[in-house]
Amino acid sequence: MKNSVNVQEYDALGQKKLLDEGHITPFELTEFYIDKINEKNPELNAIVHTMFDDALDKVKQNGFREGALAGLPFLIKDLNPVAGYKATSGSRLLEDFVPGISDETVERFRRAGLNFLGKTNTSEFGFLPTTEPELFGPTRNPWDSRLSAGGSSGGAAAAVASGMIPFAHASDGGGSIRIPASACGLFGFKPSRGQLPYSMYMNHLAVNHALTRSVRDSAALLDVLHGEAPGELYPTFQSDGFLNATKEHPGKLRIAVTPDFGGHVSIDDETKKAFQQSVQLLKDLGHEVVEASPQFDFKAVADNFIKVWVAGGAVVIKHLGKVNGVQPGPDHLEPLSYNVYQQGSELSALEYEEARVLLQMESKKLLNFHDQYDILLTPVLNKLPAPVGSFKQTSPQAMFTNFTDYCSFTPISNVTGQPSMSMPLYWTDEGLPIGAHFTGRLGEDELLFKLAAQIEREKPWLTKYKEV
Repeated sequence: MKNSVNVQEYDALGQKKLLDEGHITPFELTEFYIDKINEKNPELNAIVHTMFDDALDKVKQNGFREGALAGLPFLIKDLNPVAGYKATSGSRLLEDFVPGISDETVERFRRAGLNFLGKTNTSEFGFLPTTEPELFGPTRNPWDSRLSAGGSSGGAAAAVASGMIPFAHASDGGGSIRIPASACGLFGFKPSRGQLPYSMYMNHLAVNHALTRSVRDSAALLDVLHGEAPGELYPTFQSDGFLNATKEHPGKLRIAVTPDFGGHVSIDDETKKAFQQSVQLLKDLGHEVVEASPQFDFKAVADNFIKVWVAGGAVVIKHLGKVNGVQPGPDHLEPLSYNVYQQGSELSALEYEEARVLLQMESKKLLNFHDQYDILLTPVLNKLPAPVGSFKQTSPQAMFTNFTDYCSFTPISNVTGQPSMSMPLYWTDEGLPIGAHFTGRLGEDELLFKLAAQIEREKPWLTKYKEV
């Protein structure tokens, strides 16, 4: 890059300003990040498909001057189809599948002017909280390559944290934005169900969004994604703009804090330190902080979540196999995915509906908790980022037991549909990040962004990435 500006001192919106003011061109910025990917990806294995020629051609042709985020490089998670490029979902079932159309999420990113440089690694079908598909191998944590980058959006997280891209698409059906955000020291926001077109699969649990280095980058991307689409099951909440919200003060909030859901789960000592530091930060900011936990049946949520989850997983596998003309079987699926497919296929309509109703009953308890509190603070993970190879269980039940030992907190807001975010507010003496998890009322994403921006101003983390 000819320009002497160090673009990585800026977040994505800061880089957008450099583009708009002519300090750097879209072509230079694209070349810069292609070089970063070529330099760092061999070690981290974050990106599994590249689109470099197409990206360079596009900036040569039109300069990317249209769209709110025009000219900024971007990556798409390999669960979402981009027309003309492989969409494998990390599975041999789709190893050579090339879709003819992009989905609505991808189209909204494209209309915003983002320039796609490639697709990021994910666990097979996004099923795990780590990113280690047999098809492509593990994505490693930029802070310690012996550890997982989290999952299932681990490829996106590793790419953003290591400086291969300013921000990246991610999705979340049980914590898949917030888990890698915590593991890699990023801001990870799971929007409310209904804020944007939802994932057509995994029932109502999953939602698309992104992983970013700053709060305002996340808000700007949600502005791009927000809004209804034909055929959606859930109404869209009205918004005055999420980026606008980051410029406003949240006021004095009543925040409930619990490190263990009232004794239902356990966390390690380092996570306790991180949690207490976040509690003190909220007090220092003038918020009313109350030790309180929502009262719900944790076992009922876990038992019924897995039934709904395997049903949704089976639908994903059956549909994608049909689209690619391949019958799902053990030769095309990892053992866990094959067992998810079998169990989900065998689940009766009565069993599925009962599980869904029981989850909804517990959801009401969790949502009613927010009649008294604006925000709930918990840890994101129960412990430090998992070593590569930690999730080898082939039974969905055994995997989910391991899952809840590792990340008990994140699936709850997928069940209720509430907005939640992971914020990188603590680093261990060894340099590993630990995220703080905030959950707001359903549809009140703007309030979470106001709080996040306030916290970021008080405890900024952007310079941390220089250490990666």
